[in-house]
Amino acid sequence: MLRILTAILLLLMYAGQAAAEPVGRIAIDPGHGGYDPGAMRGGIMEKDLNLEIAREVASVLKKNQVDVLLTRQGDYNHAILGLHRKEAKRYDFQRRAEMAKQFGADAMVSIHVNVGPGKCIGPEAFFYGKSAQGKLLAECIQQELHQIPEIRKRTIKTGRYYLLTHTSMPCVIVETGFINNPAERKKLLDKKYRQVLAEAICQGILEYLKTKDSIPKEKNVLDSFFFNIQKKVS
Repeated sequence: MLRILTAILLLLMYAGQAAAEPVGRIAIDPGHGGYDPGAMRGGIMEKDLNLEIAREVASVLKKNQVDVLLTRQGDYNHAILGLHRKEAKRYDFQRRAEMAKQFGADAMVSIHVNVGPGKCIGPEAFFYGKSAQGKLLAECIQQELHQIPEIRKRTIKTGRYYLLTHTSMPCVIVETGFINNPAERKKLLDKKYRQVLAEAICQGILEYLKTKDSIPKEKNVLDSFFFNIQKKVS
């Protein structure tokens, strides 16, 4: 009887450990921060919206057994004293990319808000054109964003933004809406809407984690690049 009870306890412990096994590791990057506010309209700063949405995404992912890294958790960036403008910006990007690499992230998702001409509206995802896995991640996220009621169904786009081309894992930039559009800015200020956005982004990431192995992994040709500026300033 004691052996049976011991066996049952061991099985329960194993089942609990198996259930706790993470389904993936994702780096969530709230764009801008600190001295860099990003886009500003109507007294609202992009960096603040980015952080709020990124926190929501991280929270939902954790509930779905995904290990999450936030590249910043407050109003700051990673530039160091003595660097200015482009140098500071590049160093900040490099640190974020290196943090994701050290974390062992399966992918990186950078959260931003957009600015566009006229009455542009709606969220959209950007990926590096030469990254098949980046494209898959962008498609998964965009498809989920399309499920939001009354959302403008924008398409994924390619870009050569720094993080898209300088990470050692697939990276996507999600522009969650246009801050210069008064109607959309009002929506982005609504916590409930931000939660809806976060849920959609999270479901897209989860779908990517399920399907990413169907596409061959890409070689990282920039493995040693992240340390260049650090060596220069050390």
